[in-house]
Amino acid sequence: MSGLFITVLNMSLTASFVAIIVLIVRCLLRPAPKIFSYALWGIVLFRLLCPFSFESAVSLLPEKREYIPYDIVASVNPTVNSGLGAIDNPVTQGMGASLLSADPTAGVNPLGIVLEISAIIWLLGIIVFLGYGVFSYFRLKNRLEEAILLRDNIYETDRIQTPFVLGIIKPKIFIPTGLTQEELEFIIKHEQVHIKRKDYLIKPIAYSAVVLHWFNPLMWLCYSLMNKDMEMSCDESVLKQFGEEDVRVNYSKSLFSLSKRQSGLLIPLAFGESNVKSRIKNILGFRKPTFWYSFAVFVIVAAVAVGLTANPLKTDESLVKAKEFLQYKTEYVGNAPKVGNIVYLLDYPENVHYDHLQLFTDSPPYGVTVYLKADKEYNAEAMQETLFIKNALIMFSLIGNVEYINFDLTGDEKNYFLQYTREWADIYMGQDVRNFAKGKEEFADFLKRIDTFTSEENSFLSAVFF
Repeated sequence: MSGLFITVLNMSLTASFVAIIVLIVRCLLRPAPKIFSYALWGIVLFRLLCPFSFESAVSLLPEKREYIPYDIVASVNPTVNSGLGAIDNPVTQGMGASLLSADPTAGVNPLGIVLEISAIIWLLGIIVFLGYGVFSYFRLKNRLEEAILLRDNIYETDRIQTPFVLGIIKPKIFIPTGLTQEELEFIIKHEQVHIKRKDYLIKPIAYSAVVLHWFNPLMWLCYSLMNKDMEMSCDESVLKQFGEEDVRVNYSKSLFSLSKRQSGLLIPLAFGESNVKSRIKNILGFRKPTFWYSFAVFVIVAAVAVGLTANPLKTDESLVKAKEFLQYKTEYVGNAPKVGNIVYLLDYPENVHYDHLQLFTDSPPYGVTVYLKADKEYNAEAMQETLFIKNALIMFSLIGNVEYINFDLTGDEKNYFLQYTREWADIYMGQDVRNFAKGKEEFADFLKRIDTFTSEENSFLSAVFF
């Protein structure tokens, strides 16, 4: 279940990035019709519910969207990569410090336990929020059993205080008793707009998305603002239906009058007691926009929607891998979190797995021993050194003061021990291997180059320089 939880966490972080941009654009479009702001929340909703999308060069999202790697549970030096160094570094260092104090041979990763517990809490939260929503819905439905049909799908009852739409397949409009004819006219038009735009479907879908990400406070803020924009855009639609007739004052009076009624209902309301001040202010200040103004705003919203809905194009795998390695480049062997993550990113022979590492930092020469474990199926006699040589070269290029690197493989059949030195690495590559890690492009070319090495030439060279 931790894997699913990590997926949701990554989706939530992506949605948070999208939400921040939407909030900025929403502020810039404050004078524009609220239907555009309402539409923008659809992008956030998409990111909350859909883990995949199409790729485009115009994407506004970060290149790396797997902020929390799925193999973080297996890593002895886990890292978070949200793209914000001020957040990533303290979190990564904190996790590294706590996990380094654990016994690396214990076979149990404390982070795995934390993630499993967090996943259980997340699931319980979903059950609580969904359970409350379902309970509230049926409790309200029970109160409306004696509602009287006025006409079409409009019902009246004295058991509610504010009007609203209820139902999914066949939505109905419920209104309280004692309304004036003018108030009734505004209410019905408002609720009919909700039904026409399928808001009665959008609201529960949005609520379900927020429940899925209930641990993210930014999503609750987005949910609240979406409801506000939904109601304001609906108000504006009603005003447009009256054409040249100016009903803003009367409409505002009806809204204010209905807002005094206390509903206590946590469902989409036509005239809820929340956001009344901002809705009235929006109604009184509403002016029908010109065609070209609306068109310009539409183009902006469409461009933002495409940029935030699309995923960035996949880049060269070597460049991606180079960037991933370079974020852990360090001058010192003693930087355990970075050294550990470099080691964890390395590739190993089939059926061979990384176990733990040991750093030698007391006095020169400084070194690293990488301890590996092998499955029963591995064959020590047929073990090729190609990957070990590539791994050693990568480590020498990224760790500034390391002088020797050991690989110690323990298996059921036979132990396998290799040692590499910086002198060997520099002779092998014809220059100081640290030069290859000066930039992403250089390191990507370096990775491509060592991937072409053959097992035969590696065996010869390692025999000479080990």
